[in-house]
Amino acid sequence: MPPLKTFKGTSKNGNVQKALDLAIQAAQQAAPGADRLIVWTLKEISGRQGGITALKEVTVVIKARFS
Repeated sequence: MPPLKTFKGTSKNGNVQKALDLAIQAAQQAAPGADRLIVWTLKEISGRQGGITALKEVTVVIKARFS
């Protein structure tokens, strides 16, 4: 079985789905071949909000393997 690799996606406007999509997209781009199947597990959701610059950032971390 191939090893798990870590991928992250970050949304600057607090959109969890967008951050997840970016993490999955990063995994797909790292996968070899044309017919890529990504098997992933959500490992972490974190974020930053507030401050003088009004941050609203969400980061998603997935573990994925290619098959």
